Amino acid sequence: MNRCSEMTLASRIVDIDMPLLPVLLNFHSHADNQPAIFIQGQPMKNVIAISLVAGIVAGCAAKPLEVGSITPIKPLNGASGTDVYAQQRAAGSAVPDFGGAQLLEVRTYERLEDKGRVEMAGANCTLSAGTFEATMSTPAKVRVPLYRSQSESLAVQCAKAGYKTRLVTLKPFDHTRAQRYSNMNAAAAGGGVIGLVTTAAVAGIIDATADNTKNVWNYPAAQIELEREK
Repeated sequence: MNRCSEMTLASRIVDIDMPLLPVLLNFHSHADNQPAIFIQGQPMKNVIAISLVAGIVAGCAAKPLEVGSITPIKPLNGASGTDVYAQQRAAGSAVPDFGGAQLLEVRTYERLEDKGRVEMAGANCTLSAGTFEATMSTPAKVRVPLYRSQSESLAVQCAKAGYKTRLVTLKPFDHTRAQRYSNMNAAAAGGGVIGLVTTAAVAGIIDATADNTKNVWNYPAAQIELEREK
């Protein structure tokens, strides 16, 4: 049995009931293909299962296709540059604080019977928000603005001849919190179930007392699976 085929087995091995913790688990894949675990209101068995499976998935991932250039956004409010609120902010208007920019990956895939999910190039995509938009051909990296918790959700639609058009929505997430839980979870991995439970409880206390107003927010990568037309 190889590493990739062990995923289901690993999930079953750790399928044990644990008390609910006052914390939620989200799984995000970043541009560097490293999973980030964010705990917040799920059974503890999910935390353990995701921890083991994430490591296996990382080892099974194929090398992503190369991106030739960076795609800029087009502001829809008359602004210029990546920070679409820069001019309004300079004029004294109450607008979201600029939290930097992210190179958002947009990639398309198809599912093949003998190979599973395989990345493919050449899909034409549009990315849109309330204040900006962008067009690109996959694979692509788009420089998008970040406004922490006030970052807009993004709609990404991709189309390619012979495939059904698909639209996905990308919601921003608190990367600082996600990384905090991921680091603590990794540090406690050697402690087994008890170590994970204790770490999750401690992480919840730290999160409740931390100043999260300046946290870094990010978008998950746009990984869009297209289905062939019949």
